[in-house]
Amino acid sequence: MMPLPPNPETLEQYSALAYGAGRVDVSDRTQVRITGADRVKFLHGFCTNDIKRLKAGAGCEAFLTNVKGRVLGHVFVFCGEQDLVLETSPGQAAAILGHLDRYVIREDVQFDHLAARVAEWFVAGPRAEAALAGLLGDTPPANMLAHRTGDLAGVSVSLRRVPLARMPAFLLSCPAERQAEVGRELDQAGARLVAAEIFDIVRVEAGFPLYGRDISDECLPQEVNRDRQAISFTKGCYLGQETVARLDSLGHVNRKLASLRWHGAEMLQPGQELTVAGQAVGRITSAVWSPRAATILALAYLRRGSDSPGTRIETEAGVAEVVEGVANGASS
Repeated sequence: MMPLPPNPETLEQYSALAYGAGRVDVSDRTQVRITGADRVKFLHGFCTNDIKRLKAGAGCEAFLTNVKGRVLGHVFVFCGEQDLVLETSPGQAAAILGHLDRYVIREDVQFDHLAARVAEWFVAGPRAEAALAGLLGDTPPANMLAHRTGDLAGVSVSLRRVPLARMPAFLLSCPAERQAEVGRELDQAGARLVAAEIFDIVRVEAGFPLYGRDISDECLPQEVNRDRQAISFTKGCYLGQETVARLDSLGHVNRKLASLRWHGAEMLQPGQELTVAGQAVGRITSAVWSPRAATILALAYLRRGSDSPGTRIETEAGVAEVVEGVANGASS
């Protein structure tokens, strides 16, 4: 559990990333490469977003769903000339590969778990774009989830713009055996190495959920509250679509993931229940002390009626206010 407030070293590292440029080793994140002539048509039939519309160099966010419409994965999909790369939270490869592989019949698709061969840096901050541009000799991708390959001091890398923080943020993939070399180049360009807990702070500030922590196979896609980013309601048929479409026509789900600004000194714990007058209204999934907001920020599933931004929840553990990530809470 992080102390309140964080220790001076954590605050210094946070400042480096939040107000300058920083990097975090996120090589434990899952990367699955899909190749074969039928890769686009195949993946299109198993996720909530429109894969067929993607051009090389573009990407999208999507949910992988089962036949009942439950979420089996929450992924970034990066479209290349000859492949699709799924990128997501750590430890998800076995579930994703097992789910997709069971539906392959005659389709020309192949799956490759890249974990042992590819390392990944999370590079973020107001000065991150300038640092990366100087190293790559070109401007980083401007559109969200756009990506491109490049040469960084003789190392072939893939640079992807991602919504994992409220400041400019990128995932930089490189061969695992060249990670240290790439890290030194990033350091010399001003992207300071910071601890993994800093990544957790900035992604909670941005209201971004992680599968395995904020999302599970008990969740329905609309409960995760990323419809605009991750769900196409006009694409063709896919596994689980009936449930997603029914919820859309109904107009609501009974709970949604929301960002909370906490008014209290006691650190929240994942799994902690939020109650009002003895009645459960939600459950915490992630919580951090945010130096930018100077308070505790959390992600929590809240019962319908308690999840609108601006709502104050007088719980037995203290007072919480629903915010639009920390973008509202930090600057207000």
